[in-house]
Amino acid sequence: MKQFLLHFLSISFVCTVANAQKSLPVYAITSDENNMQWLNIKLIDAGNGQVLKSIFSTTDKNVQLMKSGTNSLLNRTVETESPTASMVAAAAYSRGQSKFFFIPIRIPELRWADLSKGVPEYYSYSSPVLSNLNLNDAANHFTRMCMGADGNGYALTNDGNHLIRFTTDSEPQLMDLGNLVDAPENKDISIHNQCTSWGGDMIASTDGKLLIITQRSYVFEFSPKEKIATLLGQIKNLPQNFTTNGAAIDENGDLIIACSNGNHPYFKVDMNTLNAVAAFSQTASGINSSDLASHYLLRRSSANNGTYIERTTEAYKNKISIYPNPVTNNRVQLIFDNIENGEYNIQLFDVSGKQLMNKSVTISGNGQISFLDLHSGMSRGVYMVKVVNRELKTVFTDKVILQ
Repeated sequence: MKQFLLHFLSISFVCTVANAQKSLPVYAITSDENNMQWLNIKLIDAGNGQVLKSIFSTTDKNVQLMKSGTNSLLNRTVETESPTASMVAAAAYSRGQSKFFFIPIRIPELRWADLSKGVPEYYSYSSPVLSNLNLNDAANHFTRMCMGADGNGYALTNDGNHLIRFTTDSEPQLMDLGNLVDAPENKDISIHNQCTSWGGDMIASTDGKLLIITQRSYVFEFSPKEKIATLLGQIKNLPQNFTTNGAAIDENGDLIIACSNGNHPYFKVDMNTLNAVAAFSQTASGINSSDLASHYLLRRSSANNGTYIERTTEAYKNKISIYPNPVTNNRVQLIFDNIENGEYNIQLFDVSGKQLMNKSVTISGNGQISFLDLHSGMSRGVYMVKVVNRELKTVFTDKVILQ
């Protein structure tokens, strides 16, 4: 009998360890039980819906929110009383930085929890990129966010007209990359349509693309550079009252989605068929989630094993980027990343090689942005942007499309 009991306990221990090894943790923005205030940050097992750890709760005492770069406390107001004040529907997790990023509803600040220490520390960064938006308008609420394969974070407004790229530094650089454009094959399901395409969440894939899963469970994909959103379809086999509010990739490479109300279980989605099945069989208290985040990518190429590619200085040496492209509002941003400081000229040519514009700029730091305002009378089509240094050597050239 004793030998049988030891054998039984041994089997139980092995099963417990095996189950622990199969844990599929994702970060989630959740509410307290029986309300719809999305203020808590939890680490949840996507395989069974159990809370593994509470990162932040509204009941936590002595939580301080600090200004990034200064470590001074943020001035207390009703909306800054706690890190997640005014609720959160967009979040992303950077494993390399051990930071959980989010943008609270109606607050023009990028905030994050630094999880590198035993007790999380909370920081906030203000940027004109956010404060220039009317955040009292629901169209400008940030409800989708993820970390891209390039190591940058991306956040998208409800209406799809503001794609924000941000770095994960202690002093983040935020850039408004402009609006998404519908692919012709989308037909009546536009990325800008409030009924079909607002809300939801965003994930990234190993091929560098971003995927939006809207609240109504439509799936779009786009490249952050071209920003042309292509409809892939709608997730099938979900309960009638299920809305997709959170999405993340787990360690097995599966897409996990969550609903913000109704105590639904998480669902797994086959990205080839868009068929959904329940991730676990029973509901769990507090499983309602307005957003999910993990450090895994959707595996679409052999570039890596599904984890984020950490940004390195060498990979971004002498890089200049153009946003938005295609151009829809006659203004182009040139972002200078890790390029030698000095005097440069930005030149614009038409397809015949005729120079249309020539603008001098002085680069004095990383992440500097220079705007190029295109003439309102310019014809739609393809133009060439060139950047030359003081020695008249071309350091950058790229096409820009004016729509």
